[in-house]
Formats: sequence, structure tokens, C-alpha cells
Amino acid sequence: MIDLHYDLLSILYYCYKKNDFSYIKKVQEYYKENEVRGVVANLYFMNEEEMKEEMGELFEPIDVIERFRIATHLFQKYFPNLDVVYSIEGCDFIHSPEELEELYKLGLRNILLVWNNKNRYGSGNRSQEGLTDEGKELLQKAVDLGISIDLSHMNPATFSDTIELLKEEKRKGKDVTVIASHSNCYDLYSHPRNLSDEQLLSLKELSPVIGLVSYGPFVSSSEDREELSKKYVEHIVHVRDLLGIDSIGVSTDDMKFGPALFGDEDDIQIFDYGMVGKQIRALLKDTFTEEDIDKVLYKNSYNKLFRREV
Repeated sequence: MIDLHYDLLSILYYCYKKNDFSYIKKVQEYYKENEVRGVVANLYFMNEEEMKEEMGELFEPIDVIERFRIATHLFQKYFPNLDVVYSIEGCDFIHSPEELEELYKLGLRNILLVWNNKNRYGSGNRSQEGLTDEGKELLQKAVDLGISIDLSHMNPATFSDTIELLKEEKRKGKDVTVIASHSNCYDLYSHPRNLSDEQLLSLKELSPVIGLVSYGPFVSSSEDREELSKKYVEHIVHVRDLLGIDSIGVSTDDMKFGPALFGDEDDIQIFDYGMVGKQIRALLKDTFTEEDIDKVLYKNSYNKLFRREV
């Protein structure tokens, strides 16, 4: 499978700050045993107050370029054989299109403009404002560079403004790559992080890949993993019915590192990360053909983000 959203770059950086890579060794074992063949490895940024709260005594002034350089170097050291798209979630600390280009030269290929709150570029689902002029400029630069635009976390206003801009860029003949790396269906479960049918259908002409995410709180209010598994399949089927089989991917947004590294409260992951590819494949066998399961698990994501047919 291709995991369309896993905060692996942040995990690597935090392990580096702690000088303890024992959690990374667990992830290495997961990948040896599982069907994970590639990952959108994400480095996330919240606002400064939230970053201070999370990192505690490890907090330091944020230099996004330096963090990205350190994290991607560590990725190559610990995961040299894993296919990867490097991603940044929350562009709060990217100060200009010029810095975005510098990150591109270091390997950045996917951006999520916002996290949950408002920043200089737009707004996440905890605020109401739309895309700013700085946001439009950064997105246009990203499209020109060939960086994919990830719509997860945007509030409805920023989402709508972004879609309008990307469609205009496409009409100009530009190559626009669009995903929603870790979002489920609002019409099945009304969590503010999910996308409505109207939003999903608005993406159709952009040929997106939607990463249906197996993070329990975005799937259902249930805390029963068997029930959550059934609901997760319903989200996948729903996107298939709206956009077609070629628009489906999967992601984990696995947050088990939070309790391990920071003592956070544990949330529900539907699948064990060490078995996630096999577990999703087994779950889909009653509903999809083997050919379509391969598309869902990795082919669609490879074709969209790695830009090669498999």
C-alpha cells in the first residue's frame, strides 16, 4: 500500500531532538512485515503556541528549512528503500514563495496549506476565513514548481477558494496535482475534518486522489474497531460512487507516536500499523475486485504522486 499521510518526518525530527530512535526502529519493523511500499512522509506545523505546548523543553525557534533538511536526511538513513513523497502540513513558517522553492530543491513535493487554525495563507477547520492573497501566491508558486496541493484540513471557505484557483490554473494549461491525503466523507460522518459530497464532486475535473483515513475519530463516533472497520469501507465505497475507483487512496494518519513520544492521550486507530495494508486488503475483498483493491491501496497514489504507472 501507499500511506498517503503519515507524520514520519516529524517523528524522525522529534526522535532526533530526543536522541532516541527506538520508535523509528518499530516503524522499520512495521515496514518489513507489511505491504507498505511507499509513504507521503509529512512534517507538520501547528501555530507557535501549539508547537511550544507539544514540544515542551524541546521547543526551539522554528526554522522550517532546517527541520525539513534534518528530517529528510534521517529518512534516507532509516528508510532508504521506501518510496516517498516529502510533505509539509501547515505552511505557517514558510515565509515566502522563495522559501517554498528552496524547500522544493530539498525535495518537497506536497503541501497542506493550513492545519486546523488560521495562518497567513488561509484557514483550517477551526476558523472561518478563506484563502488570502499570500495564499493564492504560494499556491500558484507550488503549481509552477510541480508541488501537489493537498486539501485536507481546509475549512469550506479556504477549500472553495483553493479549488477555484486551481481550476483557473488548469485552464491556463498548467499541470495541477490535487489530493486530499487524509479526509473522509462528511455526509457519512459529520466531523468538521471530513469533506462533503458537494466538496468531493467539485474536485472531479481535477482528477483527485482522496486518501480515506483509518483514524477512528474521522470515521465514526463508535469506539468498537469492528464497527469502525465496516464504517471505513462505507467511506471508501461512497467516494467510489461519487468520483470513481481511480480517485481512491488510503492513509493512516497514525498517531501512536503521540503517546510514545509525548505522553499524549491515545486515540483509536482502526488498524495496527504493522499490519495495516494486509488488514485493509482483507476488509475490501467482499466489496471490490483484486484489480480495484490494488488501485485503492497503491496504484492510484503511485500514478498521481509518483508520476509513473504501476
